Amino acid sequence: MTKKRTPGTWAYAAFTIGERLGAKRAAAIAKVGERTFYNWADPDLEAAPTIAQALALDLASAEAGGGELPFLAAYQAATEGRAIVIDPCRLALVDDLSRNAKEFGEAVEHTLVAARPSATRADLMRAMEETADLERSTKAIRRRLGAIFRRGAGPRHIAGGSL
Repeated sequence: MTKKRTPGTWAYAAFTIGERLGAKRAAAIAKVGERTFYNWADPDLEAAPTIAQALALDLASAEAGGGELPFLAAYQAATEGRAIVIDPCRLALVDDLSRNAKEFGEAVEHTLVAARPSATRADLMRAMEETADLERSTKAIRRRLGAIFRRGAGPRHIAGGSL
């Protein structure tokens, strides 16, 4: 009988990849024995691959026609709940937005350099780093806006008038 695995868990990710690639091939990609790979897919065990192994398995799964990256989804699910505790402060939102504008400028600057025919590999790597920084900054704004929304922050209606 197949054990139930909760979506968004390491065991579910390993099971999904094992179904797509086969346990033998997945174990070879991760450079582990089949038993180790099966342990990763067992929801009753707390075994999990390293980040490098998970990345290799996700990429192999995607190359084999997978529409998602199962280990990335598990990592995102594991960290998603932490974003809820972000401070719903409007002044902090202004700071986030300011930081985002700076990151946007740097991403544009370095991406324009990388777009030139004379661009080097270092130019491309710098543009990738700057766009990753911009993505993180944008996600911080989204999390802060979500916290403000959940808190119900916004214009308060005052008796006898409106704001």
